[in-house]
Amino acid sequence: MLQIAILGLGSFGIRMLEELSAVGCEIIVVDRDAEKIDKYKTHARAVYITDVINKDSFMKIIPSNIDAAIVDFDDLLEPAILTTHYLHQMGIKNIVVQCENDTHGELLTLAGASQIVYPEYEAAKRITPLLISKQLNSYIQLSTDFAIAEVEILEELEGKALKDCGLRNNYGINVIACRNKDATEFTTISSPDFVFSKDCNILIAGNKISIEKYIKKDIKKERSGTKFLLDRFIKKSK
Repeated sequence: MLQIAILGLGSFGIRMLEELSAVGCEIIVVDRDAEKIDKYKTHARAVYITDVINKDSFMKIIPSNIDAAIVDFDDLLEPAILTTHYLHQMGIKNIVVQCENDTHGELLTLAGASQIVYPEYEAAKRITPLLISKQLNSYIQLSTDFAIAEVEILEELEGKALKDCGLRNNYGINVIACRNKDATEFTTISSPDFVFSKDCNILIAGNKISIEKYIKKDIKKERSGTKFLLDRFIKKSK
């Protein structure tokens, strides 16, 4: 069972607490707000109310061999930096910190954060591509240059078998699964003989340029001179 420490019950910390507890993780929660602790204590194995942020107090309540720590003090930078620094000194390798902007992210990385999360940026990155193209139904950026997207089938692919479509050569994408537009579940495509139908949505994987190349036919001509907005919503990895 994974052991996770959540230090600070900001909105991101609360959401992570709910999600991690739902999948059976063993969670330790630390926050200075007694009301929040009381509200969410049933989600955790142990809870601690403290205003003290120092290495000694953390060593008493957080095992040094814990699998990961999540830090979220909303937009309070000083406690986030101190907490991250002490966790790093304790030898905790996986430290995920919620952050508001790039400047704070750089400071937190220097303090020892292994991953910086920008909730507003992540939300914008997911939603904006969906607004740009009618053909793009969902979009998940998994790394700096790799994403998974659900897209509608192109007219040129209707009635063709996967092996005859040249999606990898023409667009640089791989097809993972498909579903009928009226269905909710995807079916894995394992055969090159699979034939695409008109009402088929496909789940594709590739980099942002490859996905842009596939969906750009759906972008209006007056936008053709403007680079697709995926670029501006993909942040360079630290």
